[in-house]
Amino acid sequence: MPRCTILALGSRGDIQPLLALAMGLKKAGYSVRFAAPADFEEWVSGLGLEYARLAGSSADFYGGAAGVALRERIRDPKKFTRFLNDYLGLFLDRLFKSCWEACQDSDVILCWSWTRVGPSLAEKLKIPLVIVSPTPVLHLPTFAFANPFQGPPQLQGRNLGPLYNRWSWRWAEPFTRIGQTQVDRWREQTLGLPPLDWKTELRQLRSLPHLFGYSPAVLPKPWDWGANAHVTGYWFLEQKTQFTPPAPLAEFLAAGEAPVALGFSSQIGRDAKRISSAVMDGLARSGKRGLLIAGWGGIGQADLPSNVFKVDSVPYDWLLPRVAGLVHQGGAGSTAEALRAGIPNVAVTFGYEQALWGARIARLGAGVAPIPAASLNADNLSEAIVRLVDKPRFRQNAQAVAETLRAEDGVGEVVRIIERAIRRK
Repeated sequence: MPRCTILALGSRGDIQPLLALAMGLKKAGYSVRFAAPADFEEWVSGLGLEYARLAGSSADFYGGAAGVALRERIRDPKKFTRFLNDYLGLFLDRLFKSCWEACQDSDVILCWSWTRVGPSLAEKLKIPLVIVSPTPVLHLPTFAFANPFQGPPQLQGRNLGPLYNRWSWRWAEPFTRIGQTQVDRWREQTLGLPPLDWKTELRQLRSLPHLFGYSPAVLPKPWDWGANAHVTGYWFLEQKTQFTPPAPLAEFLAAGEAPVALGFSSQIGRDAKRISSAVMDGLARSGKRGLLIAGWGGIGQADLPSNVFKVDSVPYDWLLPRVAGLVHQGGAGSTAEALRAGIPNVAVTFGYEQALWGARIARLGAGVAPIPAASLNADNLSEAIVRLVDKPRFRQNAQAVAETLRAEDGVGEVVRIIERAIRRK
């Protein structure tokens, strides 16, 4: 029975699709070890998967200074890289050690590229390495769309032509070298390998199988990516949610027309007061009922009018069929869930690759154009909400996309590709 180790780092939205892969591989007969920070141990073990702990805490990272820097994208690449190098410091030594321990006895490794561990582990253990990601990755540039992670915020999500698109990926180059000192030290002291020049590592990475966990109907595979890159379809974690809504939530949903759900996860951060004020004023001007999902700073239930309700958390697969639309941060996970549910939606983008997904939602006609969080106000939010709810074409288009997604089998495609990779080894 082949043993597959999945190295999973990131937020809950990053971890969930990798758990879907783990469950698919387990069903196909693989022995799966899922390595992730302690934040996710209970979730992983609850699915019946073997768990291995990686160093660090996702909650501390994304809720701290590094998470803010990543989200807001320091515009000077050198300054940004220097900050992350200083911030991560010796943490990378602990992360590399835990990754090495997790991969013992493995026959194949699945991981994100930005951990910097994959090529070295595969070289030492002499096993296949597969890059898996729910988003495009920084080391695969393309003419088809611009680098969604970096660059001037006013240009994020816009298509300014193939030459600009390809050039924009140069912003990512310093980021691919983060932790080089730690990588070299780890290779020499732990793995007994010589230093690995980052350009050599980049060439190695680009030659590996790449599996992207989103639908080609949402973001097609670029023509200039090689045959080793596969846009497989979304990786949905199939769990039958046993959820009984609290009585106040059930009563609110039954009391009137379907509300618009609004949830930005942990994104609003230090701008919570302004964002929350814009959301409340925008809802009031739209005349629609609203359901606020967590992360709303100082807004308490007592502060809300009768047509707005706040809930700390609620499973999206249960909630989304019951709402008129979704206003979200535009992450890969929330975008996938909204499109899968076939509801109109709009992204309020804070950073990362959110502008890309927000632009794709609008391009598909499943929602309106994304709104940068920095320019969010009551006027543009109320206009977006009214259009989402009152224009039937957005729901019709979203439901057409959902029908396409239901016909895909992203996890099954991943299993088939990995089986081919192992056979070739």
